Amino acid sequence: MMTRKQFIAAFPMLAAALPVLAQQRVVPKLSLIDLSGNVHRIGDLRGKVVLLEFMLTSCPHCQNTARLISVLQRELGPKGLQAFSVAFNEDAAIEAPKFARAHNITHPVAVLPRDAVYAFAQLSMVVRHTVPIIVVVDGQGNVRDQFEGNSPFFQSEEQNLRALLAERLKENAKPKGVSPQRRKQSASSASQNGVVSPKGFRQ
Repeated sequence: MMTRKQFIAAFPMLAAALPVLAQQRVVPKLSLIDLSGNVHRIGDLRGKVVLLEFMLTSCPHCQNTARLISVLQRELGPKGLQAFSVAFNEDAAIEAPKFARAHNITHPVAVLPRDAVYAFAQLSMVVRHTVPIIVVVDGQGNVRDQFEGNSPFFQSEEQNLRALLAERLKENAKPKGVSPQRRKQSASSASQNGVVSPKGFRQ
């Protein structure tokens, strides 16, 4: 896994925009019902990098971000990305389908109450927050990145989001380490089965 120091060296512009989370945290339980009625349990998406956009359907910035996310989902979905836009304005149940059609949003769109969004993102209900709120969950089910709409991250939004997702997907694609016990078992099995190395030596 890339350290923060290595990340800053590799992506200096993006690193300057990164928020400092209090700590990496296990993704809270969250179920989303998209506009087609499909249920998505975020905690069950282990093995995928999950991108969540919490938004207001009437917010131009949120609309632009959602259109970008649809492009990224088409490009990066086969590599392990699953993105969602989650509307939480008071009339979202009515406006979300109109929003998705008007802006040609092709990734899943869902609706949640504001308090559920704030609880998931660990935001105070008594503080004013800006949208969109982006949350990225890694393939191990941990919240790794979170940005509010006024973050410098959004000054070069597409570049920064692409770089961040590329890094999270790269981490996710790394082969998991094999334990010494598993290596010992594999070597023993190979010996019993007469597996021969390319140089002709028995393993």
